[in-house]
Amino acid sequence: MILAALRGHAGRYVAGGLAIMLGVAFVATALMVTNSASAAMQESVAAQYSRADLVLTGQDEPLTPAFLGKVSDIDGVGSAAGVVLGTLRATYPGAAHQSNVQMTGLPADPALRWQQVSEGRLPERVNEVAVPESLAADKHLRLGSVLTLHLTQDQGRDQNRDQPRDQPLRVVGTVTGGSFVDGMSVVVTDQAMRTWYTDLTYSELLVKAASGVDPTELRGRVATDVAGAAKVYTRDERVKEAVTSLTGGVDVYGAFLLGFAAIAVFVATLVVANTFTILLAQRTRELALLRCIGAVRGQVFGSVIVESLLLGLVASLAGIGVGVGLATIAMELLSRSSLGLPPGGLRLTPTGVAVPLAVGVLTTVVAALVPARRATRVSPLAALRPDLAPAPRSRAGVLRAVLAAVCFLGGVAALVAAPRAGDLMPALLVGVGGGLLSFLGILFGAPILVPALVRLLGGISGRLGGVPGRLAVGNAVRNPRRTAATSAALLVGVTLISMMTVGAASVQGTLHQTLDTQYPLDLAVDGGSTALPDGLVSDVEKIDGLEGSLTVTSAGVRAGSSGEGSETYASAVDPAAVRKVFRDPAGIDGLAPGTAILGPSTAGQLGVQDGGSLRLRGADGPGIDVHVRVVSNPNTPQLLLASADLARIAPKAPVTGVWAKVAEGADGTRVAVAAQELVGDNDQVSLQGAAVERELYDRVLDILLLIATALLAVAVLIALVGVGNTLSLSVIERTREQALLRALGLTRGQLRAMLASEAVLIAAAAVVAGAALGIGYGWAGAQILLGTVAGDVSLAIPWDRLVLVAVIAVAAGLAASVLPARRAVKVAPAAALGDQ
Repeated sequence: MILAALRGHAGRYVAGGLAIMLGVAFVATALMVTNSASAAMQESVAAQYSRADLVLTGQDEPLTPAFLGKVSDIDGVGSAAGVVLGTLRATYPGAAHQSNVQMTGLPADPALRWQQVSEGRLPERVNEVAVPESLAADKHLRLGSVLTLHLTQDQGRDQNRDQPRDQPLRVVGTVTGGSFVDGMSVVVTDQAMRTWYTDLTYSELLVKAASGVDPTELRGRVATDVAGAAKVYTRDERVKEAVTSLTGGVDVYGAFLLGFAAIAVFVATLVVANTFTILLAQRTRELALLRCIGAVRGQVFGSVIVESLLLGLVASLAGIGVGVGLATIAMELLSRSSLGLPPGGLRLTPTGVAVPLAVGVLTTVVAALVPARRATRVSPLAALRPDLAPAPRSRAGVLRAVLAAVCFLGGVAALVAAPRAGDLMPALLVGVGGGLLSFLGILFGAPILVPALVRLLGGISGRLGGVPGRLAVGNAVRNPRRTAATSAALLVGVTLISMMTVGAASVQGTLHQTLDTQYPLDLAVDGGSTALPDGLVSDVEKIDGLEGSLTVTSAGVRAGSSGEGSETYASAVDPAAVRKVFRDPAGIDGLAPGTAILGPSTAGQLGVQDGGSLRLRGADGPGIDVHVRVVSNPNTPQLLLASADLARIAPKAPVTGVWAKVAEGADGTRVAVAAQELVGDNDQVSLQGAAVERELYDRVLDILLLIATALLAVAVLIALVGVGNTLSLSVIERTREQALLRALGLTRGQLRAMLASEAVLIAAAAVVAGAALGIGYGWAGAQILLGTVAGDVSLAIPWDRLVLVAVIAVAAGLAASVLPARRAVKVAPAAALGDQ
């Protein structure tokens, strides 16, 4: 009977099965990516310790070569070697500037080396190096290439003081896949690291037990001999700890994905519950007939649950298959990205398959429980009667309204109180709890809220759409619970997308405002007290992406309230030009000929206050008196004058800096990189400014927003499947009614318009409510996240993005009506009136 029911109504289960499949695919992808990334990381880390039985890390004493010798002499130790990491300056072949190069010392004992050689050999001399394959490809290195190592005066052992400061390193091999470190560091000999670092310390010591010695017994012996100077791990313990520290980001990514997967599963549950509600309502007579011939309520209930179980099983297996494909693609992309994850491919684990399968099956069964229970309440004889009109609203509606109001208002109160909770984590917990509670109130009140919005929007539809529009409004509000259930899934998706969009825009605007106040300059090339080369000044001013720039002159002056005063350093700019370069002119407000800007510390040293006067004298020339304005911005020079004033007391003041503003829409990081290339390795010139920080914040927020929107789009897709499902089943449910309308003169086009209007009204109601809720939640989230670091959090509503979300959702709702409308117009009026 159950299989016959599934075969007979297979087409009606497609939408619910598709919703479950997408939700399960999301869960499977999240779990498989997390498990695979962690496994690849573990294998990569374990490679470094593959030949060691014990690993020692520093505790009370540094791991020096002398300490290594002490460990090597312990009874039972077969061999021991130190691992040393360091960063030195070097120039790659063909490069114009120096770069920081991370180096790993090759363990002196070959028995403890883990590096895998892909070409050439490992280094054997001080002037040899092996490089990772990825670095070789990036820097165009091959066997025989020469890197130039730049040593400082304090590097090199006493007996090697005569060695050249610039030392060539010849590439003798490439390494790959040996460990997580190999992907980032070049490999040199242990003797080379001892030569370059006079006070060498190891990051770890690798110990191999002598033949016949139990590693566990050796661990206790070593721990006793080192007496707390170092911490002793077995190989497996060290791998586990290292993986835990390295995979914190992977775990965060996994939690991030699983959070969105939970949203997708929740939306799928709503769609499946709505599907079963409508299907069982249409099968009332069929189920009642079963009751008449002897089936008890438990059998009817059980048959529906088994149907849901089979549907969940089939859809979940399909979802796992889709998840495997998506996870494979994701792992390939992660291995090629800059996240630092080693390649490893997809790893299928029992957990990665069993959990999504259980989630999909349980979700489907749980979603079918309430519809199944409701289907068994009608007596057999009553169910055989013709359908009656919907019952009037009962007290349950009042209770629902009260419960919805209590949850919503309680949640809003928690959201308002969250920013005042003090620390970030308590504030987040209160805020998330308040958001969930308030949204639960919205879902409880959806049978009241959504029909009201449909009627409001239907007023426009009725005037513009004529008879089909008015019929669509009536159909949409005829069954409030069904309409609410249909729109609830879409409401969840639109709310979350709007929340992320508004929250990201508000955080971005607030961070920009904070950066503009604390770091008003996008780019500052500063030579300190040294004049900048003329060519550098002109080259910086020509950098593509700058909106404006100005030069800064500086000179030593004597300053005080009277008399000779004390020596200090003054910088000067053109007051008119600096206002076009500063992001927040408040930091230089008041700068003009005859007025100086002072920092608080300089004002205190000179004994002047805001509004006072200051006497300035240069090495040559007359002194001048200027008014004083004290500002607290640490990024404003401690004594800033107008160019005309400094020229009077120090006419030969050199150009010591360039200030510039990045144009709107330009890439601040590229501008900063271009400036750094011009500055090169000149240690007397520094590069400062907030352009890189601003660009970094923008990129992180844009990427997070893009990822979140893409993930939430899955929830919206599932919701739209639900809209199409509801319309399809509604077409079947209202076959006679639609046929009667056709018989009374409603054309095929008007019938299509009626169904399209119904879908658009449901989608539009969800969009309006979701956008309003998303704006509120987004602002509340920004207040919670930034309330402790930024006193004034500005609300930013990107209307263009919200309108785009609304247009896409409504257009998708319209598209969801195409197939149901096509099915509806195919039935001839006479044939439909004769149905059943």
